[in-house]
Amino acid sequence: MKILKSWLKDYIKIDFDNFDIANKLSISGTEVESIASFLDSNVVVGEIKDIKKHPNADRLRIATVYDGENDRTVVCGAPNIEIGQIVPLAKVGAKLGDMEIKKSEIRGIESEGMLCAEDELDLGDDHAGIMILPNEYKVGEPLNKYIESDAVFELEITPNRGDCLSHIGIAREIGALLDVSVSRTPIALEMNGTNIKDKLSIEITDEQLCPQYMARIIEDIKIGPSPKWLQERLSKLGLKPINNIVDVTNYIMFDLGQPLHAFDAEKIEGKEIVIRKGKVNETITTLDGVERKVSDDILITDVKKTIAIAGVMGGQNSEITESTTTIILESAEFNRKNIRKTAKKLGLVTEASYRFERGIDSSSVEYALNKAAKLINEIAGGQILSGVAASGKRPLNKTLDIPHNKINNFVGVSLPESEINHLLKKLDFNIKNNTCIVPLWRHDIEIWQDLAEEVARMYGYGKIKPLAIVKEKAPKKSEYFYKEALKDELVSCGFIEVLNYPYLSERDIKSIGLNTKKLLEIANPIQPENKFLRNSLTPGLIKSVAKNPAIDPVLLFEIGKVFSKDNETSKLGIIASGKNSDKLIKKAIDKLSIRFKINQKDLQILALSQQEMLKFKVRKPVAQIIEVDLDMIIRKMKASDADLNIKISNKKITYRPISKFPVVARDLAFIVDKDLVFGKIEEAIQETSEFVNRVELFDEFASDKFGVNKKNLAYHIYLQHPEKTMTDKEAEEIIKKIITDIESKFNAKLRK
Repeated sequence: MKILKSWLKDYIKIDFDNFDIANKLSISGTEVESIASFLDSNVVVGEIKDIKKHPNADRLRIATVYDGENDRTVVCGAPNIEIGQIVPLAKVGAKLGDMEIKKSEIRGIESEGMLCAEDELDLGDDHAGIMILPNEYKVGEPLNKYIESDAVFELEITPNRGDCLSHIGIAREIGALLDVSVSRTPIALEMNGTNIKDKLSIEITDEQLCPQYMARIIEDIKIGPSPKWLQERLSKLGLKPINNIVDVTNYIMFDLGQPLHAFDAEKIEGKEIVIRKGKVNETITTLDGVERKVSDDILITDVKKTIAIAGVMGGQNSEITESTTTIILESAEFNRKNIRKTAKKLGLVTEASYRFERGIDSSSVEYALNKAAKLINEIAGGQILSGVAASGKRPLNKTLDIPHNKINNFVGVSLPESEINHLLKKLDFNIKNNTCIVPLWRHDIEIWQDLAEEVARMYGYGKIKPLAIVKEKAPKKSEYFYKEALKDELVSCGFIEVLNYPYLSERDIKSIGLNTKKLLEIANPIQPENKFLRNSLTPGLIKSVAKNPAIDPVLLFEIGKVFSKDNETSKLGIIASGKNSDKLIKKAIDKLSIRFKINQKDLQILALSQQEMLKFKVRKPVAQIIEVDLDMIIRKMKASDADLNIKISNKKITYRPISKFPVVARDLAFIVDKDLVFGKIEEAIQETSEFVNRVELFDEFASDKFGVNKKNLAYHIYLQHPEKTMTDKEAEEIIKKIITDIESKFNAKLRK
């Protein structure tokens, strides 16, 4: 969002320092990303040392200008330059608007810059001659050190602050921060005797979609270019001027945050505008020439056709052209959610939709309409018909209690009630008897905590003393803690957690011979074939085994919900299939029973035959499965809580900046004892050198070919220097040291 400094001064009559205001806005929550001054720093104070006649042009002269360091030759056509004058010199590289000053040859003489008039520096309208500066300006200094020019603030507006998407909104913020008033000029319109009600009426079919809609008619206008001041304001914000009518609607949108739209009245059929929801297969060709489907969107229509997508874009069938003489000017408020939905669906996010979906000032709908009508009347002529065609009504202001003590505790301050009230009043909250009436432009204020945030940012975050977090005893262990401990133990036994969808298909039911009458059927299944909720984890676990035919053994577990017609419960399912699966699942049960004091009778193993496995296309010879009630397991774990204390490592953690230099990757594999935990080698590699960025295990494989009770551990090792690109020689030295250390510490052997 771009804000023009000179535009802000329409509302707040103070002189302020750009960077001071930028800092205050950023700290209060409206971040200023950049400030662009229209007086480039390459425009410096220069002194004319000499003037000669141009040999090849009667109206040009050659000036020698001192820029504080060097004499510059500048070709100039201004009649008022004299030796000894202090003047603005735009050096090579300076930008004046869209023009960049370059070294150039003018009639055979090289010119190293440009001497500037007032209008060329955007400091006035005078172009009669070069701007003459006071003698006290120091030669060589940037001119913007002495003369304050206009500036554009680039702001990052958070989605909840739609009120800041305008110049008056930012003026309010600055006024609150500096505790000065913001003034808005009353609008007085000159209207003719014809009443608008004789020519136009408004109907809103659903005030939830459009709380209020207003329109004025202006006759006998003349379409043409906007005045220079208006074009310049829009151009400085990056907008392209179009014509006096469209430019005014854009101007008001950036001025007050209220999007407007103008229709060619001659193209509107009938005497009524209707705001309604779109119908099935309804379309409109918008101003960008694209035909769009607009069913279920908020539309603006006349008696025969759709003329605009409300809050997003107008239609081609009612656009303003050079031949337009009468316009209908609309100002409205639309449902924020519906506008966002329409803009996203159509891929048509406009400046108007951007503001409507964040919330406009409900109290300014008519004021914006009147200000636009007055401005159009001034620059395009015409007659404003008497009255306003309107429907709907302005929403009521929200009222909130002010819990002063809660606000103090929440913010961490001890402000008197009067100070809290004063801080809120600066933001135009109306305070009455410990309640506040929220301005209609503040859609983000819903609860007292929102008021506390306003108090904090107006008081100043920097004034709030930081408080150390109070040390507390460890909280009571939750079910999540016990579930995680259970998972960790199963993972340490080689099992992998899976998460399956809680649905059963009729094919699953047939395979395991279930009675569908006992199953809970889904009323609106995502997939028609998966219309039952599971009453067991077993089918999903078996299908997970079937999806991994190349892995042997397959060791899996799942914690999930199962359902009956009466309730839902949590279950733990464990499955082991393939080579030595019976021994592996028995080993896991032993570890669970020892650590968590669970009776092994509670963890009964069910052996599935090969014939039962084939129903799920599992070709492994055997599978063992356990399915138990998770609540029962957790009760056992709680009873053995003394064994669940997690040991927190005392290892010191150090942090370092992220390096911008490339990583060198190497792979190493070691033959080690079968019982060695892979993490120990990983830690040892990390400790070998400060340039080891990270270590990742990518293979663990036990085989008799490595020797009795031996296995292979293979690692990706990433090396990185924080200050330079690491050479191959440096990387190899580190790798050699890693190999030596690992072989020495773990009786390991590098696998070639």
